[in-house]
Amino acid sequence: MSKPSMNMATRFNLLNATLVLVTALSVGFIATYMQLTRQFEARQQHSQALAMMLAETSEYAVFTGQGKLLEYQLEHLRKVPGLAYVVIFDAQGRQLARMSVDSLSESAPVEAAGKQPESFWNWWKASRRHSVLEIIQPITSGGFQNEDALFLQTSASSGAIGEVRLAMNMDDFVAVVRHAIQWGLLVVAMILLIGLTISLTLTARIASPLKQLAAAAHQLTDGHIQPVTLESGGPEVRELVQAFNLMVSWLSDYRAEVESYQAMLERQAFYDELTGLANRTLLKDHLQLALSQSHRRQSSMALLFLDLDRFKYVNDTLGHSFGDLLLQEVSTRLRNAVRGGDTVGRMGGDEFVIIVDDLNPELSQAREDVALVAEQIGSVLHTPFSIRGHEISTSFSIGIALCPHDGDDSEALIRYADCAMYDAKTQGRNTYRFYEPALQQLGARRLNLESGLKRAQELGELTLNFQPKYDCTRKCLIGAEALLRWQHKDEWISPTEFIPLAEETGLILPIGEWVMETALNTLVAWRQQGLVDSDFHIGVNVSPAQFWHHEFAERTLTILQRCLPEGQGPGVLELELTESCLLRPSEESRKTFNALRKAGVRFAVDDFGTGYSNLSYLKQFPLDVLKIDQSFVRDCIEDLSDATIIRAIIAMAHGLGLAVIAEGVETFEHAEFLKQAGCKLLQGYLVARPMPAEQFGDFCRELPQHPLLSIESRAVR
Repeated sequence: MSKPSMNMATRFNLLNATLVLVTALSVGFIATYMQLTRQFEARQQHSQALAMMLAETSEYAVFTGQGKLLEYQLEHLRKVPGLAYVVIFDAQGRQLARMSVDSLSESAPVEAAGKQPESFWNWWKASRRHSVLEIIQPITSGGFQNEDALFLQTSASSGAIGEVRLAMNMDDFVAVVRHAIQWGLLVVAMILLIGLTISLTLTARIASPLKQLAAAAHQLTDGHIQPVTLESGGPEVRELVQAFNLMVSWLSDYRAEVESYQAMLERQAFYDELTGLANRTLLKDHLQLALSQSHRRQSSMALLFLDLDRFKYVNDTLGHSFGDLLLQEVSTRLRNAVRGGDTVGRMGGDEFVIIVDDLNPELSQAREDVALVAEQIGSVLHTPFSIRGHEISTSFSIGIALCPHDGDDSEALIRYADCAMYDAKTQGRNTYRFYEPALQQLGARRLNLESGLKRAQELGELTLNFQPKYDCTRKCLIGAEALLRWQHKDEWISPTEFIPLAEETGLILPIGEWVMETALNTLVAWRQQGLVDSDFHIGVNVSPAQFWHHEFAERTLTILQRCLPEGQGPGVLELELTESCLLRPSEESRKTFNALRKAGVRFAVDDFGTGYSNLSYLKQFPLDVLKIDQSFVRDCIEDLSDATIIRAIIAMAHGLGLAVIAEGVETFEHAEFLKQAGCKLLQGYLVARPMPAEQFGDFCRELPQHPLLSIESRAVR
């Protein structure tokens, strides 16, 4: 007797349940798989990026076989979340360095290089690799290799010189996978149970919101982040939509954070951090735009160069933090004193620039209009400032240049306005002056200085002062910086005035050679007197015009051999370069650098941190020392930003294996902060002011009685 067949309703319900089950399993599997795949790819990309970064930063140490430096570098990765271990091998497969987070990772064997898991599925199938995600990144020889071959006496080769093997702990991700599978199965079971009790009508009603949700998911993958609102659908679909909307909300917050970070980076690049005004970069862009609009509209444009009168007195009397507050208040009043479309920017220090465009094309009317602006500025700044209970009265000296009447070049306008501003200062300050061709008479001084500079060396007007460099760990002097001074006709000319003149006229080359030879001869004399040891070095500042000269290396080596023959020269000459010297890399500059390095000349970057954000030159030119600019040291106690920048520079220098010295150390508080931050080399008025060679000898003899040493000794006891 045959079994009774199931009725149509039962078969339909079973079919409906089967369809619901298959659909639930498909949707749950796809959604879970896609999410897990994204998370896995994100972890893999993070691990790959970490391995690539480590490979790039380790290539020099692997190339030279410096295992200790690699281990020191790997220690910085110990706190990376999820990191199991990192191993660095050389090209022969020898282990150079290893860092393991825990004992299990320490004992875990490092397997031979194999194929990387290309997807989440491949990783999941490899059951014996569930606990870790292994990344193998080859270390290839970089652009430095040919340079290192010059002085390391090794042959240059190409290709891989080693590899980084990095493993990320995936235990937490395995738990996420299991939880996702369990949750998916639970959801499938609930959908199946509900599906057995619903009708075709309810199924039809559910199909519509699912399509809406799918469309929203597709839009999400295209970058359109919009929440979903459903008018129909069962509770399961609504829960799914709620989860989707939570994800959309999280993505919206993440996008907002990214946009905020981008806005912050843009602000740092184009706006002055202290005042919020346009910085030099943005000012140049706005000035160029204003010049273009002036030509197009056949109108006039004015550039006002403002300098705060006697601001140095405020800084010296009340402190730099007080001066910063004053600059912020001044900036606010300047913004309120001009039109909304005018540009107000800070050139640096207490110098400001205002761009006023769309003026009358007639010179007389344009002057009247901009004179009203200058008077308005003087009026708003006439009211005393109340800062920390102090009433401060201040004023501006303003120089004005007009386009196209005075010139139509941005650099020329700035120069003319600056010239007019100095004329305003000579007229008693707190006033404004327009640029006039007669002001070119001020150039007579420049010509006089140029003529005098050509004979300064012959007349013996050039002298050197020396400022010592102090090692607070060894409690001894390690070197001195040679500083050029010029006394012309009973007047001491500032280096900021005659050094640019020497660079422009080409006199910097013979003067620079004289500075170098005089400094080295002075060092020889100190050695003969027993004032300094063989490790003591002399620092000499080198301008870009010198460094880029095609004979600079040859002339420097000739001077070094003449002053310190028979191998006495290595390590005693330290050339202090500005960042601009290294930001124009060329084959000639690399040859110059390598030839001097091979001869034992040391290199330092002067005023580090005040120039450019592109630090690629640190890889192209293997330096010895980074000098922290005194502008950061000056306010490092009161200004958290300066303190943070100093710590970052020190950490970066130590990570690159460079020495770091701080300039402008004036107080014991500065010295203590720098020591705690990891900077042991100091230079500044706390140690000693720049002094002639004779006084430097007396300073060396009296060093044991220096207050810095005595205080450190009492601190130790």
